[in-house]
Amino acid sequence: MTKICIVAIVIIHALIHLSFSCLIFVRFKQFMGNITMGNISGNIQRKINTLKKRNHSNRGAKPINALLIVDVQYDFIDGTLALKDCPSHHQGEQVIPIINKLLNDIHFDIIVYTQDWHTPDHISFHENLPLRAHLLAKESKKVDELKVFDTAIFLLDDEAKTKKLRVEQILWPTHCVQHSHGAELHKDLHIVKPNKHRQVVNLFKGNDSDIDSYSAFWDNQKIRETALNTKLKEHNVTNVFIAGIATDVCVYSTALHAVEYGYRTFIVEDACRGVDVTNINLRLDELIKRNCVIVQANEIKDII
Repeated sequence: MTKICIVAIVIIHALIHLSFSCLIFVRFKQFMGNITMGNISGNIQRKINTLKKRNHSNRGAKPINALLIVDVQYDFIDGTLALKDCPSHHQGEQVIPIINKLLNDIHFDIIVYTQDWHTPDHISFHENLPLRAHLLAKESKKVDELKVFDTAIFLLDDEAKTKKLRVEQILWPTHCVQHSHGAELHKDLHIVKPNKHRQVVNLFKGNDSDIDSYSAFWDNQKIRETALNTKLKEHNVTNVFIAGIATDVCVYSTALHAVEYGYRTFIVEDACRGVDVTNINLRLDELIKRNCVIVQANEIKDII
């Protein structure tokens, strides 16, 4: 009788464990289903996406890695378009020690420093609206209605002057004017020197007075391409890591084009700051859908 009781207890114990294991399996499938359907928060999705991509990061041929340091300039940190005065109230200078640590601790095959480099009469400057009042489209707000951070709509001639280009332009405070202090890279940012194992590129963008250029690859109308893609291809770059300012503007646009060109593209999230928190999250989620990977600086050694 005692043996029968012991056997019965063992069987019951086993059935309990089996039921518990089945429950865990069901919960796991439901969780994975939620991931597939996108029913989890953006931050969790970013982390899962990062881990999934990292598992494949070191397979195959040795990767060639580029670090793109976007627009770490005075005007975005404590100048006329400082992030601390934007809706996010971000402190742009906080990216500098993180980027410097990356430069000191990790070998990148190519380092790119980008700078906004605008002419004094640039189309993106709110104070220059009177220069182009006659080019505003009918559906645009009028000159006296347009405020800083509003979007103006211009009709500009194309390069052949055969048709009009519809240009939607956010109006910013005057910033990063060529050869001004505000356009300089911040003094605390580590500027590395090239050597036989590392190339360094300085790239100036936004120097066409009539077309803005957020991306380090193209102007906003995708009319003129910069030299960046050619430089990266010359060095057989496979992986592009992007840090800097602003997450939801120039960092986003640069990442978007990097993905389009087929580079494995990584946003170093904690080494970026942006203009508007809502837009930052929207932009990062959009980039994830396009197979861009969101990482933190301390994760990069595991990827390279």
